[in-house]
Amino acid sequence: MKKKLELMMQKVKNILCECPCGSTKFYLKKPPFVRFYCHCEICQKLYNSAYNDVVVIKSKNVVLKQNGVQFNKYRRPPALDRGICEKCKKPVAGFFRGIPGLRLAFINSDNIQDKSSLTRPLGHIFYHRKKEYVEDELPKFRGYWRSQIKVCHWIMAK
Repeated sequence: MKKKLELMMQKVKNILCECPCGSTKFYLKKPPFVRFYCHCEICQKLYNSAYNDVVVIKSKNVVLKQNGVQFNKYRRPPALDRGICEKCKKPVAGFFRGIPGLRLAFINSDNIQDKSSLTRPLGHIFYHRKKEYVEDELPKFRGYWRSQIKVCHWIMAK
């Protein structure tokens, strides 16, 4: 009986996520394992912001019904397949399926309702595209390849 109770306690409650208008709701089965700030031009345009606060999770841990979400790639592959809410036209989640066996979801941290599930940000990428200087202690990576390699390093280290 005690072991059964311990197993029940170990189960993680689903983490609710939603787009800004609330019409597209989805869930994470586990907390995201990587977080960073992206200053790329695509994020700046889609989020109408100087940068995007991004979290990463394995795609298999994202429960998203795709009705009401329009997916598109905003650059040549390999690229994120970014889902946009058809009502508010704001990003829901981006999926990367370019490497067999490595399927990832990239989500704006603002879409996650319970902020206690977020890890500390690891740094800034595509900082050469910054719209404004950021005063913090986090490392800042400039250039396409340096940024891509750093994100890969963070993901593979987890």
